[in-house]
Amino acid sequence: MRRPLMLGAMIGLTLPATAAPTMTPQQGALLDRLTWGRTTADADAIARLGTRRWLDGQLHPKAEALPPAVAAEDAAIPAAPLAASVRGAEDLNRAANALTDPDAKAAAKKVYNDLLNGLAHQAAERSILTALYSPNQLQSVMTWFWLNHFNVHAGKNNLRAMVGDYEAAIGPHALGRFRDLVAVTLHHPAMLVYLDNSQNAAGHINENYARELMELHTMGVGSGYTQHDVEELARILTGVGIDPKPEVPKVAPPHAGELVRDGLFEFNPNR
Repeated sequence: MRRPLMLGAMIGLTLPATAAPTMTPQQGALLDRLTWGRTTADADAIARLGTRRWLDGQLHPKAEALPPAVAAEDAAIPAAPLAASVRGAEDLNRAANALTDPDAKAAAKKVYNDLLNGLAHQAAERSILTALYSPNQLQSVMTWFWLNHFNVHAGKNNLRAMVGDYEAAIGPHALGRFRDLVAVTLHHPAMLVYLDNSQNAAGHINENYARELMELHTMGVGSGYTQHDVEELARILTGVGIDPKPEVPKVAPPHAGELVRDGLFEFNPNR
């Protein structure tokens, strides 16, 4: 695979060709495993720096610097804060649901879905640009790996508005501690919506996220946890959800200090 050729075909960019530098077969194999496909720039870097220095640079990536033409393409992709995107989409959805005329409702729903599809497409375009042209190839590959491990499905509800931010949240932790990856995915609205913990409340327990957290994200099938453990973890996670409304919910004075809001994330002691 040659990353520039793939992206060039997609967005019409061309990068100057250079003679392939000399590198060992072992270095070539390393590029094939730890990048999205070797390029002349990668080959030049590993041949010039040596395997150990190149790998150390990948394991401790610096701030990302995309090639100028790619950076310009990335900057041209519309971007909005997650909370604003979700609130805007939900406003359209509520307005559509309030309509009684079938044709008007169908048209309004199309506007809503077109917005979500556009946000998902922008996220995919930005992800491809980063994967193909980021100098921090190992971080990009591992972001994809953890994005699959802590999987969400963009087709559910309004997750199309969240997947780009979800990938961006995972990226800084892709070469770090597993504990931090669990925490950042637990706090992200995409995960809380996808596995229904946004509906998990006292008196209305939803076990979906608690079960997946042990079965898929951490311990694994056959590790010894029981149904009782799932129920207790779900109970621990009550009140952990999202709130797209800008208004702060009312909480009884004894528990007011327990309310946590961070963007769309919310821990509400009422729940």
